[in-house]
Amino acid sequence: MTFPRQRDKIVIAPSNQSPWVGWLDAPGDRFTRAQVGAMKGNGIDPDTHGVFVTVFREATSREMYWPRGVAPPVFQFDCPVLSVTRDGRLRVIAPSGDVKIVLRNGWVKEPSYLNRHLLTQGKS
Repeated sequence: MTFPRQRDKIVIAPSNQSPWVGWLDAPGDRFTRAQVGAMKGNGIDPDTHGVFVTVFREATSREMYWPRGVAPPVFQFDCPVLSVTRDGRLRVIAPSGDVKIVLRNGWVKEPSYLNRHLLTQGKS
């Protein structure tokens, strides 16, 4: 399954920005501007870095509405992997350029029970 990178219209609260939102330089780019900047700052070549993970996250109620009893929308994006923690989680550069830790399956956190079926479905 393929999901959008993020909402088309994003509402930003300057005091509470999400690390999982970022902007591309051009359509079709793999990484956001902030990710490319963070990669260069860490001595990583964005064009040749081969270690990345597709990260999945559910929308939050702060960013959009969906009816009760309906699965939250899911977004996906590529993040460069910096390292693996002892327990197998991944340290990645989030779309905002921040370093974050995600689960080994690529999810930011375990999906809600309404989206658990996505863990067993093949991702394409």
